[in-house]
Amino acid sequence: MKTSKWLATSALCVLVACGGGSSSSLSVLLGSLASAQSVNGAPAMQVTPVTLRVANTPVPVKGSDSLFHVVYELELSNFSGTSAEIQGLNVLDASLGRPVATLSPADIAKRLVVRDKAAAKGSIGPSQVGLLYMHVTFGDPAAIPATLAHRVTVAIGGASVVETAGRISLAAPTTLVLGPPLRGTRYIAGDGCCDSVRHVQATLPLNGQLFTAQRFAIDWEQLDAQGRIYVGDPKLPASYVIYGKPIYAVADGTVVTAVDGLPDTPPGALPTSIPIEQADGNHVVLDLGGGRFALFAHMVPGSVRVRAGDVVSAGQVIGQVGTSGNSSEPHLHFHVVDGPSPLASNGLPYLMDGFSASQRGVSTAAYDLASSEGKPIALEAVPQPGARRNVLPLDLWIVDFPS
Repeated sequence: MKTSKWLATSALCVLVACGGGSSSSLSVLLGSLASAQSVNGAPAMQVTPVTLRVANTPVPVKGSDSLFHVVYELELSNFSGTSAEIQGLNVLDASLGRPVATLSPADIAKRLVVRDKAAAKGSIGPSQVGLLYMHVTFGDPAAIPATLAHRVTVAIGGASVVETAGRISLAAPTTLVLGPPLRGTRYIAGDGCCDSVRHVQATLPLNGQLFTAQRFAIDWEQLDAQGRIYVGDPKLPASYVIYGKPIYAVADGTVVTAVDGLPDTPPGALPTSIPIEQADGNHVVLDLGGGRFALFAHMVPGSVRVRAGDVVSAGQVIGQVGTSGNSSEPHLHFHVVDGPSPLASNGLPYLMDGFSASQRGVSTAAYDLASSEGKPIALEAVPQPGARRNVLPLDLWIVDFPS
């Protein structure tokens, strides 16, 4: 028992710098404790100054590229008193110990978000928490592991620590199939799944918890025949191709929330200050059943056709596309979450029952340029152009919905 007590006491001193310990002593203790032997057959103890956790069960989704996408946040907490550099990460099939994805230092620097503007890219400061936004793909649903784990290499205090943690069981791929929220041609899935940061990295601290409601959100815009998002004065909502278009219920359901009467936000920039309860502007939340709720946001003032408690049918018009709330231009923000709050819930994936696609925007930068300058967006062909059924439209795909 003396050995166990020494290990625990030394580990605490390593992590919280008892007695003014130096970084050199940290290195020595990390090295010795990492190689501690098992006692009485119990697993060996390892000091892991960075802890790993996945808070929400990932739900795979089949995308419009025919791949299965697993999107989730890996929470890394630096429990030490010195900076920790995340040098590499392998996502493992936990049952086999086999890597299914690898993140390089450059990948980690791009995906790791620490709410400290002074933090070095890819590093977590003392007593800080970071979120590593993960995206793993599989070509075959049979290849998706039942459980994932994460092997991370951390440089800290002059030592290198390799630890395996953050086990999480996966749900089965989603079978939630929805109809289109819009009708017609040339709709572009702005900031969609799975690597565009404005939605997938929009984690919010609300009511004492972290929520990533927009994990699978899409900002739907519409292009004209020349590939432009707006024609005319960009300060006028009516200049935008999508403005005023009808919004349709994506399934049978019950209206949980219906907000109307908020003004359109002038296009060109996000509002500088807006109450969080007005972020979605004029909006509708529809209870789809099974703990799943759909949000339709930023509607035209006065256009919301339903009220809380109404039972609606798939394909029923519920409002019109506007720019109310936290919006820089007319668009339909659509997402599905696991609770009735559009923000204090977690995003869930879904499938759309039918659309066709042949092109997509080449990049977020090209999309932003088209939004700001009114020029045709730069496009490229999608893999296997044509009809799609029961898949999630991916980022910047340009789709035609049935009329």
